[in-house]
Amino acid sequence: MRRKNLVRSAAVGLAFVLVAAACGDDSDSDSAATTAGAATTGAAAATTAAAADTTAAAGGETLQVDTAACPPEATTPLADGEDIVIGITVPLTGPLAAFGAIPQGMTVYFDKVNAAGGIDGHNVVLISKDDAYDPNKTPPLVTELIEQDKMMASLLQVGTPNVAATRALYEESCTPQLYVGTGFPAWGDPTAHQWTIGGILAYNTEAVMWADFIAEQKPGATVAQLVFNNDFGKAYQTTFEAIAPEKGLEVVETQLHEGTATAIDNEITTLLAANPDVIIGETTGAFCPKLFAGLAAGGYQGIVIISATCASVASFFKPVDPAGNGVYILGQQKDPSDPQWAEDPPMVEYKADMAEFGESLDPNNGQHLTGYNLAALMVDTLERAAALDGGLTRANVMNAAWATNFKVPLILGGTFHVDGITDAYGAEYAAMLQYDAATGSLAATDLVFDVEGATGVFEAS
Repeated sequence: MRRKNLVRSAAVGLAFVLVAAACGDDSDSDSAATTAGAATTGAAAATTAAAADTTAAAGGETLQVDTAACPPEATTPLADGEDIVIGITVPLTGPLAAFGAIPQGMTVYFDKVNAAGGIDGHNVVLISKDDAYDPNKTPPLVTELIEQDKMMASLLQVGTPNVAATRALYEESCTPQLYVGTGFPAWGDPTAHQWTIGGILAYNTEAVMWADFIAEQKPGATVAQLVFNNDFGKAYQTTFEAIAPEKGLEVVETQLHEGTATAIDNEITTLLAANPDVIIGETTGAFCPKLFAGLAAGGYQGIVIISATCASVASFFKPVDPAGNGVYILGQQKDPSDPQWAEDPPMVEYKADMAEFGESLDPNNGQHLTGYNLAALMVDTLERAAALDGGLTRANVMNAAWATNFKVPLILGGTFHVDGITDAYGAEYAAMLQYDAATGSLAATDLVFDVEGATGVFEAS
């Protein structure tokens, strides 16, 4: 409990400052930097939180999107029996292709719902498109999803630069950009960007948790960072470097890598040469196991922490076993390969659903479980939207999203809650996990972080 309160205190005191810093530090980036803190053209750009309509909901007032400048189809309900089309752009190829398993898990959950009658008589259909994590490829794919595929909403779009490159398209068409698979802080900005909402732990919040953890484990530690050279990695870097001095920590080395890199050996050698007490991997995808393997080969014995985006054991740890043994990671969902969850009712149900609707898929792949979890969140949103006046419209789906208070089925703890007025970040609970190569699972430590409601809303610098 003492630790939990320490983290809450840090998050409350620094959240707004660090969110603004994460926005302002990326002026040299070629991805989200030019859009994260700036007003975006489109229907919602001129709307402010103060001017927005609100409606009473469980637990208080929730944001109602402004549809005055929306095209007519944004407020037109689906015809009887028409499919609910959900879209996702995700890297199915390239160094981050492991995330391509996420839509497979989504499809399992949606097929289960459809087999039970769908949502208000509508089947849910998922369309996934491969952008290879290239933000130049994402906009035309999103345009296809909006104009040709007539998607109701997107779900868990992957990539900070990819979300930034397409946010205006969602706003201009008044299409919900829901529960994006990136924790860049600017996705919690309902004041300027009502049609986008985050789906995972905000990177600035995660970095604050890291600092608190390190300060308790090794007071006065020296720290080195491997940083993905885009707004994703720099959001971590900016926040951690801002809070480290307050925690008595010293950053002694920082190495950047590009998303197109085929190897990071030189960066790892430089990190090791600094002889830090702690190395943090502020990166994702294939770069996570590359970091584990490089540090193990170099004989590193210090503390290693990796981004929560690499929490899938099957995708990121087992391919280089036992190199990742002992690595710490903040987790939000149960590890399907961990035997401790074998009799857990939600896990039993998940594995039964995987057997019935995803027979060829590996139920122990955490990316499948991520997709399944987010599909459950999406279905909850759609069901509540269908019950609103006007039925299943894009506007009602967005309003329902801003009134979410949902216990995700395979989450370690906490509730996904947002209201779009005082709370724009749904994922604010995490447990510190440590990889155990002997069992091939992420084992829980005694440290849990619960900062529900503490991050507030984004304030642009």
